[in-house]
Amino acid sequence: MILIDAGERSDHAFDAKLLMAMQLGERGHRVAIDATTRPADLDRSHRYQAAPFLADPADLAMSRVLVIGAEALSPETLQGLAGYRLGADVPVTLTGRFADRQAAIGARTKAAYVLGREPQVIDLADLQKSPLLPASPLPALACAHPATKRTRPEVFLCLPAESLEDPATLAAIGALDYLPEFGLTLVLAGKGRELLRMTRHAHLRAFGASELPPATLAAMADAAAFLGEDVGGERMAAFAADLMQAGGAVIDATAGAALAATGAPALRGPQDLAALGNFLVHTVLPNRHEIGRQTQASPWLKSHSIKRFEEALDLQAPSGRTAAASSQRVLFVPTNGVGLGHAQRCLQVAQEMADPAACAFAAFPSCLPMIEAQGLACLPLVSKSPSHHEEYANDLVNYLRLRRHAARGSTLVFDGGYVFDSIYRTILERALNGVWIRRGLWQPGQIHGAALEREKVFRQVIIPDEAFDELNADYTYGRHISHVGPILRRDADGPGEATEAGALTREDLAERFGLACRELLVTMLGAGVAADRTAQMQLLCSIAERRAGCLHLIVVWPGASVPPAVYGWKNSRVVRTRRTLALCRAADLAVSAAGYNAFHEILYHQVPAIFVPQTASFMDDQERRARAASGRGLAETVMAHELLQMEREVRAFLDDGKAARIREALATSALPQPGNAAAARLIERSMTDGR
Repeated sequence: MILIDAGERSDHAFDAKLLMAMQLGERGHRVAIDATTRPADLDRSHRYQAAPFLADPADLAMSRVLVIGAEALSPETLQGLAGYRLGADVPVTLTGRFADRQAAIGARTKAAYVLGREPQVIDLADLQKSPLLPASPLPALACAHPATKRTRPEVFLCLPAESLEDPATLAAIGALDYLPEFGLTLVLAGKGRELLRMTRHAHLRAFGASELPPATLAAMADAAAFLGEDVGGERMAAFAADLMQAGGAVIDATAGAALAATGAPALRGPQDLAALGNFLVHTVLPNRHEIGRQTQASPWLKSHSIKRFEEALDLQAPSGRTAAASSQRVLFVPTNGVGLGHAQRCLQVAQEMADPAACAFAAFPSCLPMIEAQGLACLPLVSKSPSHHEEYANDLVNYLRLRRHAARGSTLVFDGGYVFDSIYRTILERALNGVWIRRGLWQPGQIHGAALEREKVFRQVIIPDEAFDELNADYTYGRHISHVGPILRRDADGPGEATEAGALTREDLAERFGLACRELLVTMLGAGVAADRTAQMQLLCSIAERRAGCLHLIVVWPGASVPPAVYGWKNSRVVRTRRTLALCRAADLAVSAAGYNAFHEILYHQVPAIFVPQTASFMDDQERRARAASGRGLAETVMAHELLQMEREVRAFLDDGKAARIREALATSALPQPGNAAAARLIERSMTDGR
């Protein structure tokens, strides 16, 4: 394990050694950063990037210590070196840009005093005669990365934040975005992304300059233009060097020719954004393969290659990249730690894949039994907890798990409403084919740019439609968006459903619960996460108690919490099961929340139902969904506070023939074809189509 340290203890020094760790890590070296040197106020983006490398030195078997920026060795760094108590066989290397020979000797002497032996010293001025950033403690290292197949070139535009304050800049960027010859992505320093969001160009694809590792940006680009006074810092210099190493076209449109002046193989381009489009379309892109060939043959690039840095360190490069922990080609990631609805939907799609055995899951603990019961592997994710010091602490752990598990270039299918950092970063950093199964019917307050901005990382967005047209809406547009019919569990004739639906009889239930079952009432109102439904459950228990031979089943998912008071009724039983569909099909009446899965299963399996919508702010618009069905005479809607109405409706269903009328209406209604198979085909197509 290579431990990377820096001469100073500062935010800038930490970012420099993080950048070095990412570059060596991309080469396959095992690297670490002392966790105690992490700045306390490290921002969220840097915390995710640093997480794979942070470690307690006491837990490491160090093979080498590399100290960058050694021209300024602080007392804290020297104290840290002494505290590591390194063995004589662990080499220590200092790198830096020393003002003169005496400065290099001084650094060696200080380190030798605390180590008890002489370290190796590398003067970056000798290694790189014309660096991109002469004052940087880091060498600008050109690292190779796997190529990504694309149907059209991607051009990255690197801009300082202040340039966005000029309306002409935004107008020129907007014009570039409409050119069909290439895709446009902005890389913005400082507060650039926040400024962009406040303009009418907020739809543009943009990343912060420090949001992602430079190698990740380089893998996404075919060409990059740098504008402003200079190259924009160490990360942008690393991005430019990586892109050159990959044979991409780097356009130097800086005011002082910051790239070209060093001898780097960068094209000198127009500083005027209005002229950049023609330069790209008529000069760069038609010749980009020849530009790439000449770039990769450049002597400057050879002197800035990470291989040369490894040779100077006498560091043997690993023979290949670290293999991923799994060879599965499709990883489904449903994000629901309680309700299992996302996981259930993903399972229906996985069963329709041409090769279900090539599918695996990463899911929260409550979902594991259901997934594993289908014979599919599942990586456990960590649920959110109030005990965590940070609101995203669990997602940080999930990011590390997904990052290790997802094979580079494989497919990740995400089902959820908000794209967590763990999903977003894993797709980008592992170059995954991202597919988003995204339900609609959001409440008005949920529809905002922040929720949709991360759509840019997905190659395919699959939207399972609602049963009724007025409930379907498009929140974003593009060729990557496809609608399919509702995704739901199928009837008893469908593959894998023979024991799920249609197998339960009244005799089975009477024997199981030791009660007469001439009439079956099933309640599925949730486990209190979205809203407390104790009053409604108690009312239904009371109704069942007054009806001879009525068995009332309160159905919840395994592990869900249930109000203790419902256990005191003679005719009511709590059932913890995943076989909700089988129970609903056997019921005379189901009283259910109007979530996507339960709603569509009830309609498609012709179950007479009363819907009690959940109305929590984080839920979809269940009231609209329920009323769309009741307005067509296919169900009844009763709001949570309408307890007297609930009692009247239960009597109407069970005593006045309303259940039979609803069942008959459902049998003759024209519902859309289920979208399970269509969703699977779209995922498979995305795995073979280029970007």
